[in-house]
Amino acid sequence: MKVAFYTLGCKTNQFETQALERLFAERGHTVVDFKEMSDVYVINTCTVTALGDKKSRAAARQAKKRNPAAILIVCGCYAQVNPDEVRTLCGADIVLGSSGKGQIVELAEQALAGAVLTPDIPPALSAKPFEQLPAGGLLGRTRALLKVQDGCQNFCAYCLIPFARGPSRSIPPDDAVRECARLEQDGYREVVVTGIEISSYGLDLPQKSSLLELAPALCAAAPHTRIRLGSLEPRTVTEEFARALSVHSNLCPHFHLSLQSGCDRTLRAMGRRYDTARFLLSCDILRRYFPGCAITTDLIVGFPGETEEDFLQTLDFLSRAAFAQVHVFPYSRRKGTRAYSMPGQVDRAERESRARRASGVCAQTRMQYLQSRVGQTAQVLFEQPDDAGHFCGHDMQYCPVRAPGAALSGQVREVRIISADEKGLCGQVID
Repeated sequence: MKVAFYTLGCKTNQFETQALERLFAERGHTVVDFKEMSDVYVINTCTVTALGDKKSRAAARQAKKRNPAAILIVCGCYAQVNPDEVRTLCGADIVLGSSGKGQIVELAEQALAGAVLTPDIPPALSAKPFEQLPAGGLLGRTRALLKVQDGCQNFCAYCLIPFARGPSRSIPPDDAVRECARLEQDGYREVVVTGIEISSYGLDLPQKSSLLELAPALCAAAPHTRIRLGSLEPRTVTEEFARALSVHSNLCPHFHLSLQSGCDRTLRAMGRRYDTARFLLSCDILRRYFPGCAITTDLIVGFPGETEEDFLQTLDFLSRAAFAQVHVFPYSRRKGTRAYSMPGQVDRAERESRARRASGVCAQTRMQYLQSRVGQTAQVLFEQPDDAGHFCGHDMQYCPVRAPGAALSGQVREVRIISADEKGLCGQVID
């Protein structure tokens, strides 16, 4: 059979889609582009924002229009939180939640044979083990994702994820290390360590572990492969944490610290467990142990009760933190969260206006960081060509880099950075 995938949302979803591609391929099935005719379409959904739900429904309509006879499988967080809505509005033949994806090949095969299937979707908050899926996806890729943790129990005021993913649970450290070593043997040049909240890694295991123990072990298990950490809770970054990682030359000096607001009053209302002073301390520690590192983050603007003064504090914080990149989101009101019924809801036009204003400040700090890299050399993992005679990739700080050249896909090359623009860095490969 032919199977096509459409993935929304976070790197954990991307990991799971890669794993499902591999499971189908290992059973002899062919993975095709989502825009092609296919026997099975799989939509791996996100429900962090209302826009994610909308995009999931649009993808389902596209699949049904392309091949009305195809089997449509909708899985992931949106399907977990609103399975009946997914069945009705998406027209899904099979609905899976945020777990149980390992059975998807068998379900697809049975459905194509004519079976009508309604797999059980257990409540996300029920106790369940970490679902291990194979890392690496299809061969030929240069970067692999390795999921080491799933779920979250922080219950921030704006977030549905604990209701979609359930409590935090972790892969045993020996299994994670073994998978990481295998990915290096398979030829991957970079492994991205991901999860819903990897700072909670190991707390659920019978023999307690932590990211502080796991990350160095992964670096040691794949010494010739770049190891990049996913999003970190700021309090994870301590002197001990930074010191332990700084001795590993294959640890990428790129750290994504979860911010959400640069105003302490708003952070408290959100239910975040740090303040701006603690966040800046994390930035300072990282910059001491990893000079020139890239620090990136996410930001929500227009949270209920956020005043213009609160927002101005956030803009000032963005400038002081000097982020290499910021993903800015206007607050999305989600039923089932505490923030849904909070007073002081900010209207849509103002939320979008604040997102534009914040994005302007973030564009300035990004350009300042990129310009600071001019004249340096960078280790670039090249991925694909562009239309202008360049080959494009990312350096260890995850900055986009382009350089003249051909047939560089999958290679790590040293590049001298000669300029910076809104697209990233431009350089020359050093022979």
